[in-house]
Amino acid sequence: MLTNPRTGIASPVAVLEGSVDCAEALAVARDYEAAIALGTPEGQGLFLTVRGWACSWPYLAGRSHAESYLKCTDPTGNNAIRIGD
Repeated sequence: MLTNPRTGIASPVAVLEGSVDCAEALAVARDYEAAIALGTPEGQGLFLTVRGWACSWPYLAGRSHAESYLKCTDPTGNNAIRIGD
């Protein structure tokens, strides 16, 4: 779990693909959430590279954009994490 600096609400951080060390996943998620709070990411998709990971707020099938989670994928494209439900 990661406390979202924008809302103060705890958000789950989970591995979507591959094998990601828990500490790495939390560090990427923490830095991405902090960058969002500062207004650093670009566009409605909140695109930003954090610790080499490509992060965004993707559109997900069957969900509104507001109900989508944040996603970060490592440089290899083999590992990805989800931030939120």
